[in-house]
Amino acid sequence: MKIAIPVYNEALDIFGNTGHTPFFAIFEQKGSGMFKKIDFVELRQNPRGNLEASGGCSHKDEDMNEAEQIAHKNEHNILGEIIQDCEIVLVKKACKNTAKVFQERGIRICKMEQNCQNAKDSFRYITF
Repeated sequence: MKIAIPVYNEALDIFGNTGHTPFFAIFEQKGSGMFKKIDFVELRQNPRGNLEASGGCSHKDEDMNEAEQIAHKNEHNILGEIIQDCEIVLVKKACKNTAKVFQERGIRICKMEQNCQNAKDSFRYITF
């Protein structure tokens, strides 16, 4: 099973806002229970990455007309394409358009601890 996590960089520091993460760190889980092993596989770049948007998305649907809302949601489709082979994405924060894109592709969204700072530590408190 592949797992995606939004990160800033190769050091795998967690990025707070999934929709604008510079990269997704891809991990693969093999085995289960006491034989479970999770390995880092690769980084995948997000063309929507915006280092200044870690705290949250400034786009609010209530400030847009229907056509703008549809266009905004469609901008998020690239996120689903980037991690389409993943079963799970671990997030601190994801706007409703980001969540909708993942759900449409069958990618399960799991929240990680807010104080988690590194992708390798994000698995500590989550059961798949």
